[in-house]
Amino acid sequence: QHHYAWVIHLTGQSMPNSMPSEPQKTKSKLRYLPILFLLGASLIVLVQLSRELTRLHTQSIKANFVADTNRISTMINERMTAYSQVLRSGAAFFAGSNTVKRDEWHAFVEKLDLEQNYQGIQGVGFSVVVPKQTLSEHMSTIRSQGFPDYIVKPEGDRELYTSIIYLEPFTGRNLRAFGYDMLSETTRNEAMSRARDIGDVAFSGKVKLLQETK
Repeated sequence: QHHYAWVIHLTGQSMPNSMPSEPQKTKSKLRYLPILFLLGASLIVLVQLSRELTRLHTQSIKANFVADTNRISTMINERMTAYSQVLRSGAAFFAGSNTVKRDEWHAFVEKLDLEQNYQGIQGVGFSVVVPKQTLSEHMSTIRSQGFPDYIVKPEGDRELYTSIIYLEPFTGRNLRAFGYDMLSETTRNEAMSRARDIGDVAFSGKVKLLQETK
């Protein structure tokens, strides 16, 4: 009996060391709560910060896009305004004279200094209207001015023709447009007809220049 009691006594003393009581377990768990709270709060802050940075980045991209669009739009408007002034000055030049000769048109365009003041302009030309019944006479007149191969192009039977007879600089690729009938092409025809009707500059849609065809 004594031996049995001794065993029970040892066993009873060893249990507190191997199995913590409930209050100790609770105390151990509570010790980690501040850390868990801090981690959770940090995660919330990081998520909010990430969202804010994304919003600011998107806002910056939009702002830059709007600024670039406005800048490009302003540049295009300024350039088109300059081109309009060139056309109006050419019309005024013809309005101030009964006839404008080829060398006079050359001198006029040369003074504009296109390369320096109007970058992007391939050439400044004058197109004359040629009714069907005067086409042969027109071509004979231009040929007599030193252009024996001159024709109005594209060839074909039409009631009304136009022809680019002055074009400066009258060199290089610009020579391809000499004698071209702009009324023969739909987009140019529409713009020329509109300019005639409103009595002012009219811009055409996108076209391919004869200078770009070869």
